Amino acid sequence: MPLGLTVIGLIVGIILFLRGKRKSGSIITILMTAWLWLWSTPVWADFIMGSLEHRFSYRSAAEYPVADAIVILAGGTRGEAGKNLPPLDLADASDRELFGAELYHAGKAKRIIVSGGAEPISGTGVAGISMKRFLEMMGVPANAIRIGGDSKNTIENVEEVKRMMIAASGKTILLVTSAAHMQRAMWLFKRIKLKVIPAPTDFEVLHPPFTLSRLLPAADALRASTAAVKEYMGLWVYKIAI
Repeated sequence: MPLGLTVIGLIVGIILFLRGKRKSGSIITILMTAWLWLWSTPVWADFIMGSLEHRFSYRSAAEYPVADAIVILAGGTRGEAGKNLPPLDLADASDRELFGAELYHAGKAKRIIVSGGAEPISGTGVAGISMKRFLEMMGVPANAIRIGGDSKNTIENVEEVKRMMIAASGKTILLVTSAAHMQRAMWLFKRIKLKVIPAPTDFEVLHPPFTLSRLLPAADALRASTAAVKEYMGLWVYKIAI
């Protein structure tokens, strides 16, 4: 990850500098600072994120064909956090549930499968439960929503959805996830014997007009570029290990 690599590089540079290798330490420090600057600029973040998103174009809900189920991958909510916290906490990718509900109301499927288990880091409850609550708030009937609560990553999402579709004798799904995540998700879902139609949402690159401020570091840009690196790394690992 850009920030992690920068921290490691800076530590190495400081150690070299303290050991008398000032030239080497200075060069590494400057390179790592420039490296972090690059990954923190909105211009670069849009470029690297856009390289993922442009592979799947946005279409309105009305343009999609009818399928046996709409599958929404977790990421739009943070799961059930407990009785002392709000029951529904939306995350950046909550567009997934919004678009899934839009597809349902457009008559594109009679069933929605929400796939997502317990959050492995935060320890919050099953994400599918809060996804279901969110969909119900948007007018999707409770009996039209199926929760897959055992999966904790995209690989497990695929196996979980496969089992649920076989049980329901379904063959076609509209796969809803963030546009940047769609390539990795599709690579996995195409390995199962289902017709998978990508329905991307949560597009982050908005193509704003260029200004000099877009060359200055920003926390949101570093987050976006890091997320893009994660997607590329995940896809490479899948291709090597699976």
